[in-house]
Parts: sequence; C-alpha cells; structure tokens
Amino acid sequence: MTAAFLAHGQQSGLPGESAQDVERLRVLVEAGAAPRAALEKARAASEDRIDEAILRQTLYGVMRPEETTAEQAKAMVEAATRRVERVRARLEQMKPLVEAGIMARMELTPVLEELDFRQKTLALAESRANFLRELGEMAQREMIEETEQPADEAEKPAMERFDGRTPFSPATLKQVILAFEKHFAKPMPISAMGETAFHKSMGFDHRGRLDVALNPDSAEGVWLKQYLEREGISHYAFRSAVSGKASGAHFHIGPPSLRLRVAD
Repeated sequence: MTAAFLAHGQQSGLPGESAQDVERLRVLVEAGAAPRAALEKARAASEDRIDEAILRQTLYGVMRPEETTAEQAKAMVEAATRRVERVRARLEQMKPLVEAGIMARMELTPVLEELDFRQKTLALAESRANFLRELGEMAQREMIEETEQPADEAEKPAMERFDGRTPFSPATLKQVILAFEKHFAKPMPISAMGETAFHKSMGFDHRGRLDVALNPDSAEGVWLKQYLEREGISHYAFRSAVSGKASGAHFHIGPPSLRLRVAD
C-alpha cells in the first residue's frame, strides 16, 4: 500500500524530488564529504513527505466512505502515526540542548505546535478509520439479520417503494442525515452518495440519490422508514438483493435512478 502511494507521490513530483536529494547525500556521506546526520535528516524529511501524500489522498482528499478500502484506512492511520512520532523524536533531541542552554527554549514552540497539529490529525484519521470499520460491521450485522429473520418476517417483500409528495433536493438529503444523527447520536451509515462506479456498472444514473446501509427491519431501519414516510420523502427499502436493482439490503432515498443512455 505504501509503495502504491509512493508511486503516486513521485508522479506529482513531491516525494520523488526528496528521494533524489537523499540519494545525492548518501553518495556524499559514503565519500566522507557530508555528515551522516544530514543523511538521516533528509531520509526523515523524504518519508514525512510520502506520509503527507498518503494523508492528502485519504484523509484530506475526495475519497468517499464507499470508495475507501480497509487497506487505505490502515495506511492513513499509520501515516498519521509516523508523522507524530517523527516530531516527538525531534522534540526529545532538542530538550537536552535547551536544558544545557545550547538552544533557546523558545525554539521548542514551533515544534510543540507542529506536534499538537499532527496529534489532532492522527485523532481525525483514527476517527475516520473507526467510522469505516463501523460501516463494515453494520453491513455484516445486516447480512446476519437478513439470514436469521423469523419465518413470519421472511414473507415480507424484498423491495418496498414509497412515492412521497415532498419535492426532492440536496436539502432533503441533508435533512434526513441530520435527523438520523440527532436521533441516534452517531453518523448515518451512508454507503453511496450520488453517482458511483457500482451504479454505473448496473446502468443507473444515481446522481442526487442516497443509499444507506440499513436493513428496513432493523431498529434503525424501522425508524428511518417511518421518518421518510412521515416526511413524505420518496424511497425504496430493500430487504435483500433484487436482480437488476440492488445488491443487498439497504435504503435508496430519492426518486428512482434513471437508466443511463448507452451510445451505439
């Protein structure tokens, strides 16, 4: 995973330039023309830029939850952790110099500020990774609930459609998300917001629609279904996979997805 991000970074010109600097320094160190400490500093800077590229693509990029893999989430947290540890190590090296009066105490201030920033970034990365893990666990629970449902519930239709009278817009989606988060005090398990590669592969234009990874018969699913109907918001409730429409249990919030036009 890190190698893949490194390749991406080299294409952008950031880590690649540092790698060249490190190689030049290595040659100088081996020739006795530069101190080894300079080489170690350059290596740390190069590795830090690689980790920064990883965070820029995962944590700060445009990757949505449904597009982020477990490997990418792990790489994100590991990159943020390494960036914290590098600043901590630099701080530990500086403290004895300050105590000995070789370095002014005020020189620690920017390092402490950088450490605080990186620790907050790590906390954000861990929170994002936990959210992604919860989405996966919720999807697994939904699959278990679907296979273990009582006999009387097994007769419920695989798909239910509700055509609401409320005009549908991005504001409607925001209203639903905020209502769910307020009621359950946790993020709504959104599995797809707008167009995705999966929907395109099925021939659907999913723009402006929202998919939520909840079984309609779960406690959260029952609440969501009742809320959508009470507010007059159009939706589909899928209890299982439906050929040509859904790959598993979830809610499709919004009007039906239109079929994509395929050029001859």
